[in-house]
Amino acid sequence: MNELHSDVLIIGAGVMGSAIAYHIARQGQRVLVVEQAAPAVTPAASWASAGGVRRQGRHAAEARLAIEAIERWQTLEEELEADLQYRQGGNLLLAESDEEAEQLAAFVEQQHEHGFSDVRLVDRQEARALVPGLNDRVVAGSYSPRDGQADPALTTRAFAAAAQRHGAVYWNETRALALLRQGARIVGARTARGEVRTGHVVLAAGAWSDELAASVGLRLPIRTRALQMILSDAAPPDTLRPVLSAVGRSLSLKQLAGGEFLLGGGWPGDPTPDRRSYTLRPDSIRGNWATACELLPVVSRQHVARSWCGLEAESFDGIPFIGAVAGLDGLTLALGFSGHGFALSPAVGRCVADLIAGRPAPGLDGLRPDRMTDFPHDQVEAFKTEQA
Repeated sequence: MNELHSDVLIIGAGVMGSAIAYHIARQGQRVLVVEQAAPAVTPAASWASAGGVRRQGRHAAEARLAIEAIERWQTLEEELEADLQYRQGGNLLLAESDEEAEQLAAFVEQQHEHGFSDVRLVDRQEARALVPGLNDRVVAGSYSPRDGQADPALTTRAFAAAAQRHGAVYWNETRALALLRQGARIVGARTARGEVRTGHVVLAAGAWSDELAASVGLRLPIRTRALQMILSDAAPPDTLRPVLSAVGRSLSLKQLAGGEFLLGGGWPGDPTPDRRSYTLRPDSIRGNWATACELLPVVSRQHVARSWCGLEAESFDGIPFIGAVAGLDGLTLALGFSGHGFALSPAVGRCVADLIAGRPAPGLDGLRPDRMTDFPHDQVEAFKTEQA
């Protein structure tokens, strides 16, 4: 078989893999990206993502990444020389009872502790001014004005194109079959095109990362989830500007530039047994649509145009694993983003590139993979087999 050498091998060309490839390639290193399909195609998470660009509601361990990422998004279209459909329309989390409003007040204090100083509590009147037509039950909201939205597929492909302009090589339609190990070091991967020897491997293969990790004896505490999205037909533009969610609802609701409403919120479909596709759940489609119509009744004037799922890698504790793996030198993980990684991609790309170059990356301190060793084995096994 053919053998190729590169400085860094990245497995996975989703938004994380391509953001990392871009940041490493512009440092002048030889980068090879191996992708089983192509950047941002079905059923990958980077194709199916809701596209929220938010800080609000982040885990404390993600806060530094979120702050950096929001700053980068301001000029990312210029940097990548591409239209990302980025819009900074804010993020509005709503309360529909006095009890939920009390939860929101505490939530806003938590956002301030994370460094999101512009997040503020708004009353019913201001919430309805931000989004005319909200239902009469809304009593308060947490508003993060610097958050927004972008197109996940466009962003992923823009990172990939920029990486290639800086010299990165992409092997699309090429499966990575196994990692290559020599003693305590990962030295490359066996792929459908041959073996690749490299100074460093980044595993960023999303829902399919566990198979490759298992090839060198690493059991990842992740599971595959099929998360549903719904697109409506076009409503009048600017009906909705912020991204909407609510304390008591499983919902993410935004409006695209063309007027369509995009609905998410974690409603499940089912991955196929081979994890190469999915099946939709009619109950999830009905439930997701009804929830959006209840919160913002104007949505009910529209119709479902299409629905789909993306396959996500959900981690045991709900936050990603980013960094080196003890006992496996030369391997860095960037996976397990659990349905909320997209917005972090500019910061993750920069941090992983710095990490591989031997520079400090304090924004990753709370996301290091070594925390896996603290997870109870029986609970991890139950998590991996639990039905959505």
